[in-house]
Amino acid sequence: MSRFGVVASIGARLLDAAPDEERMLRYLTTALAPELPDRTVSATLQPGASGVFTAPLVLHGRAVGAVCVDAELPPGEAEFVRAVAAVASAALEHGRALGAALALLDDARRQTHLLDAISDAVISCTADNVIDSWNAGAERLYGYPAGEAIGCDLFALLATTCSTDDGVEVGPREVLEDLAAFGRWSGELRERRFDGAPLTVLSSVSTLTGPDGLGTGFVYVNRDVTEQRLQEHAASHDALTGLANRRRLVNRIHDAAGRVHRGGGPMAVLFLDLNGFKPVNDRYGHAAGDELLVAVAHRLTATVRGTDFVARVGGDEFVVLLEMIGAADRIPPVLERILESVAEPVKLCSGETVAVATSIGVAVVESPQETAIDPERLVQLADEAMYRAKHRPGHVAFSDGSRDAEWLTRLAIAHP
Repeated sequence: MSRFGVVASIGARLLDAAPDEERMLRYLTTALAPELPDRTVSATLQPGASGVFTAPLVLHGRAVGAVCVDAELPPGEAEFVRAVAAVASAALEHGRALGAALALLDDARRQTHLLDAISDAVISCTADNVIDSWNAGAERLYGYPAGEAIGCDLFALLATTCSTDDGVEVGPREVLEDLAAFGRWSGELRERRFDGAPLTVLSSVSTLTGPDGLGTGFVYVNRDVTEQRLQEHAASHDALTGLANRRRLVNRIHDAAGRVHRGGGPMAVLFLDLNGFKPVNDRYGHAAGDELLVAVAHRLTATVRGTDFVARVGGDEFVVLLEMIGAADRIPPVLERILESVAEPVKLCSGETVAVATSIGVAVVESPQETAIDPERLVQLADEAMYRAKHRPGHVAFSDGSRDAEWLTRLAIAHP
């Protein structure tokens, strides 16, 4: 084989050995030995290595080693060794580049395995909120395989609605605006799986930035809290009507009292009992009674403001909390609307039409000093007033008896 062929053969074998540099050096010395009989040949990656004759191994323009021969070589053999050293340098550079690429791939593989091992959904999106990565946790949570999710608008795919940590509902645009301003956002998402099942997700979102510091996209870390929220809801709500129960009511009154104390205006606790409910229950059965209670719950919720609070605290007993009402004279119109709404006949699924009325006891908190009253005590005061209301015209009584006269005067004017 010609010396040119030997150089080509050595180069091919060295590339096969890449990126194992020790193996490359061993093969290099073995391949040169038959071509330089009676010579001792060595190859090393010691930059200062020298021999009687040396041909440097060069990487990125810098000598990193040498092929050394223990004797002077004639021009033809010297040129041959230099050619082999040049090929070895190229193979060495290729091997190191390949090794670096393999290391990056291995690191990326480990990162992928790590992301897939995380139970949370980890999703990255472009600046336009288009999904560009979707880990195994996201596949498990949402049911969409990565191939279907990538390329979709995240919020559109999952029918996402957002709320902040304090429960205030915000739109996707507001979330993106917060991310642009602060780089982070956290809150709860109401979303849907691929099969339509609802999800409640605790989400932490961060902005991804490029080398220039500008935002290039977002990464979402989402955790399923659906079951946890269902359990919390069951613990704080009435199973029949869906209204808050007494436990949640007491907490809400405590919070409302704090707002009154900070100058948020008066509040009122309204205790309602249905008049005529027992006859309906006895005549048409418990299912009809339950249907009536659900209807009353819907009417109460629809009658008061969205900022007010409605709870069921007993069989046919309800409490309405009016918050930040501005002035106590705004309470009577609310009482009138509630009385009228509850008194409207209810058509049952059986086709029967039934009607009940309500008696209302009212406890008003106006001054910061009154907020020291325990929430349970406020409910009790309203309850006691409700029992008096059952025997009074207009079926309303106040825990502060001086307000009763105002109500009766209003009633007399409205119904002379």
